[in-house]
Amino acid sequence: MDKFSRNDMGIESNFKVLRKITRKNSKVVTDHINSVYISRNPTSKIDNQVLCMFCGTDQNLTKEHVVPKWLIDASTKKKFTTNINGLSQTYNKTTIPTCANCNNNILGSVEAYIKTLISGLDLNQSYPDDEYLMNIIRWLEIIDYKFQVLNAKRRFLSSKDSGFIPYLSDFPLSVLRQEIDYSPYKVISEIRKSAKRITVMKKSNKLNSLLLIKTTNKDFHFFHSMGNFIFLELHKYSIAIFYFFKKEFLTHSDAQTEAQRIVEESY
Repeated sequence: MDKFSRNDMGIESNFKVLRKITRKNSKVVTDHINSVYISRNPTSKIDNQVLCMFCGTDQNLTKEHVVPKWLIDASTKKKFTTNINGLSQTYNKTTIPTCANCNNNILGSVEAYIKTLISGLDLNQSYPDDEYLMNIIRWLEIIDYKFQVLNAKRRFLSSKDSGFIPYLSDFPLSVLRQEIDYSPYKVISEIRKSAKRITVMKKSNKLNSLLLIKTTNKDFHFFHSMGNFIFLELHKYSIAIFYFFKKEFLTHSDAQTEAQRIVEESY
């Protein structure tokens, strides 16, 4: 895998910059999310309170796709379903605000690197070395953070099964989760933890939590549990990726057993 030189592509530098930006501005961003979207402070006006969800600036804002477009061929029709209310949303319209610098110069460079890396993988021939695996982990942790932000911003609106529920319609999706006891405080805590994972350089203790699996399926599949795990089946590259954000395993085999159970329940 010599052709994927991390130094030549500047990936280590980009991850370092992202760690610094996130570490420096995490409190500003999470306080903003809490005030505007979770606690909904009446003095906060959403239309005038849009910030970059990484560096916290309110200048030159753009839309960053939560799930990278190259994974789904930039399709405008493919959707994912949120289990909380059963409603579908297109990947193409699933974005969070980021500034032009974070979007184009940092996150865009990370995406280009990961796309090149994954497109060059052949699991029949070899398995990536640890440095490449840790960069895949860093990329997946960015996706989890973006979902944390997205679901803090999104409203419940209505239920596919029950229709419009006035009491719940304006609640943030991220609050309406049994696993966090429907606690706004725990929502913010989870966002902070997700951001902190981005700021941690060392990922060697997480290598067994990442699984790369050869697949022959012919379509893109995805599911994600915020702060717990993510599954991406990249049909174009004949690779499926499973990663546990919190859990650590003594062996790959242990992780594979747990992942297989989750896939069978969720697929």
